[in-house]
Amino acid sequence: SHPPRPRQRQRMNIIILCSSFQRNNYSFPKHKTTMYPTTLLFITTLSLAAALDGNAPPASPANDRPVLSGLYTSITLPTGQGGCSGTQEAILDIYPSSSSSTAPTVLHLPGGAYMNLVGDTVESAGQQYLDAGYTVAVLYYRLPRSETTTSWLVCSDPYEVLDDVSSAMTHLLENAADYNVDADQIVLSGFSAGGHLASLYSSLCNARSSACPAGQVLHFPFMEKGSKIFCSEVGTAFNALQDYDECFPTVLVDEATPPTILYHAGGDPIVPTSEMTDFVYALGQQGTSYEYYEVLEGGGHYLVPFSQVAAVSDGVLDPSGDYASLIERALMLPNPSCVRCDDIVTPWMKDNGKTCDVTTWLITNKCVEDEQWVTNGYCRSSCYDAGRGYVNEVCCPPPTPPSSCTECSDDATPWMENNAKTCATSPSSIETNCNENGWWVSNAYCQLSCFAAG
Repeated sequence: SHPPRPRQRQRMNIIILCSSFQRNNYSFPKHKTTMYPTTLLFITTLSLAAALDGNAPPASPANDRPVLSGLYTSITLPTGQGGCSGTQEAILDIYPSSSSSTAPTVLHLPGGAYMNLVGDTVESAGQQYLDAGYTVAVLYYRLPRSETTTSWLVCSDPYEVLDDVSSAMTHLLENAADYNVDADQIVLSGFSAGGHLASLYSSLCNARSSACPAGQVLHFPFMEKGSKIFCSEVGTAFNALQDYDECFPTVLVDEATPPTILYHAGGDPIVPTSEMTDFVYALGQQGTSYEYYEVLEGGGHYLVPFSQVAAVSDGVLDPSGDYASLIERALMLPNPSCVRCDDIVTPWMKDNGKTCDVTTWLITNKCVEDEQWVTNGYCRSSCYDAGRGYVNEVCCPPPTPPSSCTECSDDATPWMENNAKTCATSPSSIETNCNENGWWVSNAYCQLSCFAAG
């Protein structure tokens, strides 16, 4: 670890030798990576020679990447012998939490249409994650570009990018103690193309790798092969794949897909809302826990203000929240997979003698059986399923509509007052008025209707 350095700096690359990759069925790197800590390769001289020769490749985004506040470690990841050529490797910047113990960890994947890497989200979201107490890792992955496209790197096999994510996950797990990483609480965060990559990895990792995330937070990702951004703006090698459908998360969702938070703007001119709703439908069909937040009017690609966001699915998002609050929500959602049973057993399950064998991920009945709504994502989800929120870890009783208009001033809600509704004109159940206005507003009655409508 070292203090932040100036952006224009010499960089020593540490090359970590690792076991060979299994390329059959696009397997990821083996997790028992053989590392030789004494093997260092200094390539500063080579880089300087290339620059003097005038034949150096164009600077990649990773060479001038943002630096967050605090100490951090930068490593060059092993990239195997796949279809990528060029001098640029995948780089992982790791900012350990200031906590004295392990902390939930965010692996952030910047966007950039697979043609560059946008640093803005690293500086905004990444810094918020760090300030909130998370360990933050930023992956500057290799870019899969067309063979005919001038680039600092050419990848004829786009699955190499998935190998980069796998290498990053593996490194975090194998060095969890060094970075204050809670190995059971690693969440992928991705913006645009980074969101696509995060979701693609989450959907494929279970069968091909043990390094699967506990959740994912996806910001305006493209999800379908008919996507405008994919068809017209992404210069990638994905189009050459025979198993083309495997590049699109919507068709890959299954029962092992991790809890998902989606964040999108209805006015996004690049990724249409339909891609989000199709993905949400696929999540629902497989029983995957998710929350979907959307700016219903306005906004744009990379412009999704928290002050205007609305919960399209179950859940309530604090309008004064930030990127870090979405990570927290992802960790609260039920995890559907019992593949890594020891990892996903929660404190509540342990305290009550529950295991994956006797308690599936849908433990709503268990919460009710114990007559308590505890600090556990499974039971919190049960609150929502029952049309109830929660305060201080206690599931709230359903709000009771006024039975009479005797004390109208006491029962009138802000929504009623703002819309000139009174007890005389609004019946005890104002679901009709919610629908009448075409809006689910921040009102207990209308929120309950949201929950009741699923």
